[in-house]
Amino acid sequence: MATTRKTASSADRGSAKLFTLKPNDHAGIAKALGMARSDYEVKWWWKYGQPAIDLINAQLQVDTKQIGPVISQLMHLNGPAMQVTARCFPYGIPVPEWYRVEVSIRNAVGR
Repeated sequence: MATTRKTASSADRGSAKLFTLKPNDHAGIAKALGMARSDYEVKWWWKYGQPAIDLINAQLQVDTKQIGPVISQLMHLNGPAMQVTARCFPYGIPVPEWYRVEVSIRNAVGR
């Protein structure tokens, strides 16, 4: 008997729910991104597009110890359904204590 394996598409992943979140749902964005909310703090985020959401811009505050895993998790969201870019800025002189991470997530479905 042959078995078939279902591969995870972006529709099956939590990240697909990013474009349906309500404003100020910080727990929802953490869950959709697949990261522990304790790894970063959402400082600001906004969704753009009517009626369907096309773009999400966000600013996260990330502890120095978590910057590598957080950026890695964000970059793993890239695929045919969405494109993710991030810019980092360190805070703390001479040794950074935390980073401001500006994230842009574009919905590419239907393009």
